[in-house]
Amino acid sequence: MKILHLDDHMLFAEGLSAVFSQLAKDFKIISANNSEQALLLLEENKGIDLIFMDLNMPGLNGLAFIDSLNERELFIPFVVLSASEDVWDIRQALNSGAAGFIPKTYSCQQILDIIDNVMLGDVYVPDDISATIANLPEKKPKNNQYKILTAYKLGQRQFDVLKLMREGYSNEEIAVVLNLSKNTIKTHVKTLFTSFQVNNRLECVRYAERIELF
Repeated sequence: MKILHLDDHMLFAEGLSAVFSQLAKDFKIISANNSEQALLLLEENKGIDLIFMDLNMPGLNGLAFIDSLNERELFIPFVVLSASEDVWDIRQALNSGAAGFIPKTYSCQQILDIIDNVMLGDVYVPDDISATIANLPEKKPKNNQYKILTAYKLGQRQFDVLKLMREGYSNEEIAVVLNLSKNTIKTHVKTLFTSFQVNNRLECVRYAERIELF
């Protein structure tokens, strides 16, 4: 299998290539450290089976590179392999055709296992990131609120629950307002407590105020 790896951190790219050569000898990795070089390598190397790409790069970033692939009608499976866990960017990449998102913290063996599934047509996203993306509002907020929610891996629905908690609503009342089951509300409240590392509703609201979520 021939893989194009687009990443401006060459030490990481070289390390990945070296380990892959030991674990999967039928893999050939071609590295590019910017989008422009990657597009040139795609023209020079036919038969690329898969593209790994970072999101944060100088010049054309990962999202712009995806646009370039689509404009050139280069229909090659690609997976985001990145240290960035900005769920908004990840969602945009998935909506643009990415076959998955793999955090750079994953081991090479984990990445190899994911490649097998991706080449069979699966889309891979870690469960926690997938859950956060599912709770994102349709449009990205224009203030810093989304950055705080992203940092704590919280979605819009948890924030809705938090706002009603702040206004003094009980779980039962929140369930009615949001048209959700009481058990679902309890799950959201538990997620808030865990994310903020607090033990009760008052601490939860006070913590949210302290980090300027409101």
